[in-house]
Amino acid sequence: MQKPKRWVVLEADELQVHALADEVGVSPILARLLWRRGLRTAEDAQRFLYPGREGISDPFLMRDMDKAVARIRSAIDRRERIMIYGDYDADGATSTALLYLALQAIDADVEYYIPDRFSEGYGLNGPALQQAKERGFDLVITVDNGISAVEEARLAASIGLDLIVTDHHTPPDVLPDAYAILNPKQPGCLYPEKMLAGVGVAWKLVQALYERVPDEFLDLAAIGTVADLAPLQGENRLITMFGLDAMNVVPRPGVRALIEVAGLTGKKVTAGHIGFSFGPRINAAGRLDSATYAVELLTTTDSDKARELAEFLDARNRERQEIGESIFEQAVALVDANPQWLEGRVLVVPSAGWNEGVIGIVASRLVERYYRPTLMIALNGEGGGKSSARSIHGFDLYTALSKCADLLGHYGGHKMAAGFSIAEEQIDELRSRMNDIAQEMLTEEDMQPKIDVDMVLDLNSVNLDLVEQMERLAPYGFGNPSPRFSFQGLDLEQTRVVGKDASHLQIRVKQANRTLDCIAFRRSADQPMLESLASIDIVGELSVNEWNGRRSLQMQLGDWRANAVQCFDKRGCGDKAVWLETRKEPLTVLFFQEANLREIEKRLFGYPWNEGKYRLVLADDEGRTSVVAGAEEPAEHLVLFDLPATLAQFEGALQSMEPFEKVYVIYGEADENLCRHAAVNWLPERNAFTYAYRYLQRMGTVSYEQMLAEMRPLTHEGVHTILAVFTELEFALPQGTEGNEFASNPNAARRELTEAPTYQQQAKRFQQLKEVRAKLLTASTDTLREWLVPQLMRRA
Repeated sequence: MQKPKRWVVLEADELQVHALADEVGVSPILARLLWRRGLRTAEDAQRFLYPGREGISDPFLMRDMDKAVARIRSAIDRRERIMIYGDYDADGATSTALLYLALQAIDADVEYYIPDRFSEGYGLNGPALQQAKERGFDLVITVDNGISAVEEARLAASIGLDLIVTDHHTPPDVLPDAYAILNPKQPGCLYPEKMLAGVGVAWKLVQALYERVPDEFLDLAAIGTVADLAPLQGENRLITMFGLDAMNVVPRPGVRALIEVAGLTGKKVTAGHIGFSFGPRINAAGRLDSATYAVELLTTTDSDKARELAEFLDARNRERQEIGESIFEQAVALVDANPQWLEGRVLVVPSAGWNEGVIGIVASRLVERYYRPTLMIALNGEGGGKSSARSIHGFDLYTALSKCADLLGHYGGHKMAAGFSIAEEQIDELRSRMNDIAQEMLTEEDMQPKIDVDMVLDLNSVNLDLVEQMERLAPYGFGNPSPRFSFQGLDLEQTRVVGKDASHLQIRVKQANRTLDCIAFRRSADQPMLESLASIDIVGELSVNEWNGRRSLQMQLGDWRANAVQCFDKRGCGDKAVWLETRKEPLTVLFFQEANLREIEKRLFGYPWNEGKYRLVLADDEGRTSVVAGAEEPAEHLVLFDLPATLAQFEGALQSMEPFEKVYVIYGEADENLCRHAAVNWLPERNAFTYAYRYLQRMGTVSYEQMLAEMRPLTHEGVHTILAVFTELEFALPQGTEGNEFASNPNAARRELTEAPTYQQQAKRFQQLKEVRAKLLTASTDTLREWLVPQLMRRA
């Protein structure tokens, strides 16, 4: 089971939200989502909801762009050979493919080169540059790397090789002495969008070369942007949005092949498909073989070749998944064998024999499992190792590694992900120092995963129209997450395991008359826990499910938790003693009628298998409770056995008791019989009073027993009420020393029954029972819980 998350409901200024809703003409829910994204004016909101190409900035705002463009044009004019030096992940592969196709289209003499992850590692390396010079290249353009290549840039200059660096990673203090550096994060760069992916920087270079927006490469730019987890805000959002449009209209052969092998034919491609389907397959090439296969896929114009390459990458991705699962199991076993590793706030897990191209994915899974920054280190058996590291919110991984630079070889990355090389003997020192840094940077609260909730809603407030409105906020991804909503106090109607490998969980919840189907991926192991609950709170992302031409609302669950009090509606119970005896867990049983308590004590106590199982509690008229029989220690499960006389008595009893994990309501036929008895006897109908009065007049004098026999089916209580009212109104005069006989009073004045104190008392008592019956016995399950749960949550 996953580590419990903190649910953080994001705040918003409701007055501003409603004003924004009115100005833009959208629902308050959508307005709140816009406001939370920093869109506080109607103009900003309209621009976000209806974006245009005017949001794409001038590429020449980027520092050194003019120098880079001039050098490339010069190379084309002079027929110099240009090498694109790429990277082996999805961002690097799409960057390489994009710039290669773009330069090829303007008649450049261009080739690309991607270093081998295993033999060369990340970024520029000297031997590759030497080889480029020997092969006659005059200009090298890096994509998605190079910002830290100080020594390599010096080498390039020394051998007469011009170098243009295009990168998006955090620049170090000392920059390489390259011909031009394109990186919006570098000092002195005025380009407004600082969070471009590597492919975004390459696309801006093409925009500058073409002197127009290069629409034909937006699809590649979108794939790299989403796959590299660049925040989908500002220009990144526009790149992704327009790139998706292109993919869904006329995809290039390589993209079409990816769509087919991912099983997305006929579906609208979304940013989610890029992140979970395209990205992993493109990355698989560089993780297990060479990223060259991915670049070939994205650049080919041959549909048959594209299909062949896509199938190859799909197979490699499945192999990568199998390898990843094996490494994950090994890593968990290592952590289990070294529990001291979890005493700190950074997890460092080294081992030999691991594929260094896969450990980054495994590191992400370990973060999910243990929720702490995680450094996976693949040892090479030669005294060193390479690491992929992943972080959590609040811990800047790149900054932390920078403080340990003396222990590392090459390193690079950003806040949430990084990589480095290290000598094996330095690992223990690295673990110690990283944990010291984390102790200062992370709080206890930071160490608990959190899930942001945009709004807490009622099921009745959401529909298909709202979800379709929210699509204007897409594409969703890092930096522009899909809106998350929470629904609370939902009845759990159904759970079932689904999926080819039975790893997913499908849940149906209900609130009032509305139901909602939910899916939780990789959470099937939680089914037994869920089935033990009556009601839950959920948080997740709403979407539209289309099946056989039918459209319905659904939610992808991010998390759930038991509702504050688990209230199980077991009303309609026949033999309550049998119901109690079939329960396995210890129970506290609350009674309002002592006769019922004594009956249960007689039936269930004294048997060895029931020893210590029940704790019988009786409430007095004021709601004060006392343990009458059974265990003194409270049980976590409460049973409401019989009806109270008043709601005040009921509320008082609950407030005087300890909190409970689960509450069972087992009112049934016996309680209905009580209410039927009360309806007849607590306050007999007026015609019963009339009949009794005439009988008294006719007989002159009657005994209590005579009246009881005459008034059947009234019981003693009903007859006592009638005679008490008659006596108080002087319709009857008590006779004899024991007052057991009553004489008719011929001089009685005409008076209303309601004047008698007994009548008033019984009318009030009966009205209170009617209120109890309506709240506890006849109310629907939803109404019962809506009223009962707050009572259970209040404690004196």
